[in-house]
Amino acid sequence: MTPGTASARTATDPLFTVIALCFNHQRFLLECLDSIEAQTCRDFELIVTDDASTDDSAMAIEQLLIQKRPDARFVRHTRNRGVCATVNEAVALARGRFIAMIATDDRWHPQRLARHAQWLDTADTRTAVVYSDACVIDEAGVEIGDSFIQRHRPGHVARSGELFGDLVDANFVPAMCASVLRSAIAAVGGYDERLTFEDWDMWLRLADAGWRFEYLPGPLADYRIVSTSISRTTFARPSANQYFTMYLIWRKLLASSRLQGARRQLALARLAGDAYRLLLTDDPRGGAAIVFSGWKNRNIRAVGVGAVRCLGLRRSTMKRWASQLGFGTA
Repeated sequence: MTPGTASARTATDPLFTVIALCFNHQRFLLECLDSIEAQTCRDFELIVTDDASTDDSAMAIEQLLIQKRPDARFVRHTRNRGVCATVNEAVALARGRFIAMIATDDRWHPQRLARHAQWLDTADTRTAVVYSDACVIDEAGVEIGDSFIQRHRPGHVARSGELFGDLVDANFVPAMCASVLRSAIAAVGGYDERLTFEDWDMWLRLADAGWRFEYLPGPLADYRIVSTSISRTTFARPSANQYFTMYLIWRKLLASSRLQGARRQLALARLAGDAYRLLLTDDPRGGAAIVFSGWKNRNIRAVGVGAVRCLGLRRSTMKRWASQLGFGTA
C-alpha cells in the first residue's frame, strides 16, 4: 500500500483498536484503564498486553477486565518479548482502521479518541498518523514542566505535512497521543523487533515512505515519568541493546534518498558514535557495527578494528595487543 491508497473498513469494524501496553505498571493500571473507559468516542475495541511483568500486573489486568471490559482481549506473555514484538502481536489481532496505543502508566483525557475521530472523517488518504501533544506528569499524577513535544524538541512548533526532516531531528510525536493507520503500519513492514523501543523508527519509516502526519492541538493525554519508564531506564542508563537500537535506526536512515546535507552528515556521525559505544560494551554485534560504520564514514582504521572484533577477540585483548604493537585502539 502506498500513500493515497484507501484502506478497507467493514461496517462491523471499529474505527480504533486501542492497545494498552503493560510492563510492571500494576499501581497505575486502574487509572489508565479508567481513562480508556471514559472516552467519549465509543467506536473502539480494546486489546491489553502484559509482557511478562514481574509484579502482579497480569493478575490485576485479568481482574479489571472481568469487571470493566469483559469483551477486551488480553495478550499475556510468560517470557519477556520486548515492546516491538508485543505491539506486532497486538496489531495482528486488531480490526480497527487506526491503532491508538497507550502504556498503562499513562492516561488519556476523555476527548482523546473523539478529537481524532472528528478529523478522521475527512482525513487525507495520504495521512498515516494523527497526533496531538501530551502533558507530562510525575508518579503522583501532578503535571511537571513542559509538554511532551516541548520536552523532546524545545521550541518546536508542531505542524502537519510530510515531516521526515523534522523527525530526523527529534522524536517528538507522542506515541500515547497518536492514531496510526493500521494498513500503513503493514505497508512499511510492521515494527522492527530488534529494537528496544517502537515509536521513532516507525515514524521515520512512515515519513520516508511519503505518508503525511496531521497535528491536532492538544494536549489529549498525560505522559507519566516514573522510575521504571523507558526514558529513565533505557535512555538514562543505556545498555548494549539500546546502542544497537540507535545504530540500526541510523543505519536504516542512511539508506533513505530523503536524507541529505547536514542531516546526512549528522546521521553518519551518530552511526559511528553508537557503533563505537556498542563495541565498548563487548557485545558481539559491535564488530560488524564498527565495520559498517567505518565503511560508511570512510574510516579504514574503524573497519580494521571491527574486523578484528568480528574474529571474536574481546576489547581488552585488542587493547593489550595494540599496546604491545605501540598504538592505541578503541
